[in-house]
Amino acid sequence: MVAGIFDSYCYSFIVKTDVFKNTYLTVISLLTSCIYLLITAFVEEIAWRGFLLERLPFKKIKSVLFVGAVWAVWHIPMWIIRNSLGMEQIVCLCIWTLLVSVVLGITYYQCRNILLIAIMHATFNICYLAPIQYNIVVLAIIIFVGILLYKKSTKNPCRRSL
Repeated sequence: MVAGIFDSYCYSFIVKTDVFKNTYLTVISLLTSCIYLLITAFVEEIAWRGFLLERLPFKKIKSVLFVGAVWAVWHIPMWIIRNSLGMEQIVCLCIWTLLVSVVLGITYYQCRNILLIAIMHATFNICYLAPIQYNIVVLAIIIFVGILLYKKSTKNPCRRSL
């Protein structure tokens, strides 16, 4: 969440705009949006991670990538119809969705907690207000650092299991 807010503020500073200005006009609108996004994320995560990811016969990383690809394709009609996005934006959003799915899928395999995954999903939806191209870079860095930290933690034989 901090990375998303930081990314959005950096983008605002670089292009001299306020990406937050017209997004959440009041605290009530922010709270209402957060509640709505948490409920929809929870329902989605029951289906995507809780149901589909659990039933795939592939190895974990292939399952995570498969769910991410299906999840991205599932969002395309919404991006076209509701958001009237062009092909370049849709391609970027597909990459973004796949990366988010990798984070959510790996986290789900680590903790098996749908509520936590739904909170993460809602956080991604709420915090990333800068254009998607900037967020893909930030999310890719987060995944890379997470992989490095995970590999480092698995080298320690005294590591406690979650």
